Amino acid sequence: MTKTYRNIYIPERTEIKEKLYLTGDVCLFRVESERPFEYNPGQFFMVSLWGAGEVPISVASLSNKRREIEFCIRRAGKVTSAIHELQEGNFLWIRGPYGKAFPLEYAIGRDVLIVGGGIGLAPLRPVLQWGLQNKNSIKKISLLYGARTPEDIIFKEDLQEWAEKGINVVLTVDRPGDGWDGNIGLVTTLWHKAEIDFKDAVSFICGPEVMIKAAIKDLFFFGMPEERIITTLEAHMKCGVGKCGHCYNGEKYICTDGPVFTYKEIKEFNLL
Repeated sequence: MTKTYRNIYIPERTEIKEKLYLTGDVCLFRVESERPFEYNPGQFFMVSLWGAGEVPISVASLSNKRREIEFCIRRAGKVTSAIHELQEGNFLWIRGPYGKAFPLEYAIGRDVLIVGGGIGLAPLRPVLQWGLQNKNSIKKISLLYGARTPEDIIFKEDLQEWAEKGINVVLTVDRPGDGWDGNIGLVTTLWHKAEIDFKDAVSFICGPEVMIKAAIKDLFFFGMPEERIITTLEAHMKCGVGKCGHCYNGEKYICTDGPVFTYKEIKEFNLL
């Protein structure tokens, strides 16, 4: 019997079923593929548009072996700007999933601390969704999330729903503006509101590099083991499968060895 192999460089067509702006320059695309994809939180797809190019985008939804996938895309360059011009019913092309996922098994029986900054909440969203589905297997879930302004907060409805379902949601902004009565300042100033046992917890982190570095340093100081401080790293990717070498860093390919790494790995290979 002949086995059929898929060409890893050829993308598959998906149809945009929903396009929802979360902020002025961040849009959630819910696409439907022609076959079910199975993927895990922390993995990414190479998303392309004919005539514009291809970019790596983290999944922002749980798989559940369905044909629907959600991507949270910020308008930041030629390709993402072209994607933002698409409407429901138009097509996007994807290939993947690629990369190493978050080791969610580390959360079993422990407190879970999720630290996000800006659009970094997008790849953490399926982790939170998984946590709610498995809340009987883990202890407390705390989310510390920071954005530049209240208008830059993404997934506002999700944040409210997560809080209502028992997640300790703590928000902060750099520039509050009128009407904001919440926390002001860096997300790394809110550790006292996490309400977890740092030494026995696991953390999942995603956001700007400066935030990641500060969070890792603090959590290690608080006694969280290196292997349970887990983050995602960004890199300029072209192929997504470890062939082009664009994302090679510290003896590791961010696309295939990551994009999820523990602090222990980051230190060992000088990745950050």
